[in-house]
Amino acid sequence: MKGCSVKKILHIVEDLKVGGLEKVLASIVLSLDPSKYDVQVWCLARGGKIAQALIEKGMSVRILQMKSYYNPLNIVRLALIMKRERFHLIHTHGYFAGTFGRLAAFLARVPVIITHVHSTYYNYGKRNLLIERFLSYFTDRIICVSQAVESFVTVNERIRSEKTCLIYNAVVPPDHLLNDHQRKQIRTSLGFYSEAIIIAVVASLTANKGHGILLEAFAQVFRSHPSIRLLIVGDGPLREQLETEVQRQKTAAAIVFTGIRNDVFELLQASDIFVLPSIIREGLSLALIEAMSVSLPVIGTEIGGIPEVIEDGESGFLVSPGSSEQLAEALKKLVNDQALRTGMGLRGRQMYEEKFTLPRMIRQIETLYDHFLEREVIAFRI
Repeated sequence: MKGCSVKKILHIVEDLKVGGLEKVLASIVLSLDPSKYDVQVWCLARGGKIAQALIEKGMSVRILQMKSYYNPLNIVRLALIMKRERFHLIHTHGYFAGTFGRLAAFLARVPVIITHVHSTYYNYGKRNLLIERFLSYFTDRIICVSQAVESFVTVNERIRSEKTCLIYNAVVPPDHLLNDHQRKQIRTSLGFYSEAIIIAVVASLTANKGHGILLEAFAQVFRSHPSIRLLIVGDGPLREQLETEVQRQKTAAAIVFTGIRNDVFELLQASDIFVLPSIIREGLSLALIEAMSVSLPVIGTEIGGIPEVIEDGESGFLVSPGSSEQLAEALKKLVNDQALRTGMGLRGRQMYEEKFTLPRMIRQIETLYDHFLEREVIAFRI
């Protein structure tokens, strides 16, 4: 790329509400080398909190308000806008943006097309799988956030492995960790006393995240360990149902629903154990990596990319998805053993530094960009 002009890069996504996919996109576009890439972000349907945050940081964000998934004229409209902008590379995120964005980029003759797969979408029907396979023929590379996602793409979607590459998600932990006084203040603000053992979960309140299983496991442990507390960070359609279940189990006094928070790292540092009880799918959880980056021991299910993050028995425990009994047993081991919590937390931090740092992710993405952009320059010269 040396001696070449700055390349125009477009990231396309359906919207930019608060979520793992959206956070990954924001981390990428804010970290790419501005001396090499002129980056824009287009939201096909709507914006959101992360879109607003990107705008406030000076990122070029456009909201196209394409509400319909079934209007082919939207693809043509998108292609015409792309053609006017003369992008060198587009990078799509998610199914809707991946479909519309890649078709439009092909029509607009964008030289390089990359798509980013953030989860294992086992709810895809035959039509979805056929669309993904068709789109792969003019996609230069499919970035997969975990080996589990890569396996889904090559096995379920039957896409050639030469088209895929593995780039793990990354997070940026805080520069300064909380001291004991600050940690106590946060606990007090949540209504927890300083000696409580706090179990945290950070995830959208949706069926696949398995909060119901966690509530069952927590109720089991709470009966013999009344000093434990549960911090549920996030929001979603199941909140009312989960709050009703907490009342039924008579554990409401020990559980706090925070809703969506902007201080997740502070809440994690005020906690003692992190749990991700996903039961249906999980590409590669950012919250899990965030917890490990601040040295929390973690418990997760043997599903999707979670086993690629947790070393069972070393940085935490892996349990069967949907098993409240196994989850309760893992919680008891950590609740009863502070030395085990500390040791697993330190090993988790080490794993974070080895695999999930932002510089590592950005270096891999820039290397990928440069490979295909240089290929286009060579082809043009020939």
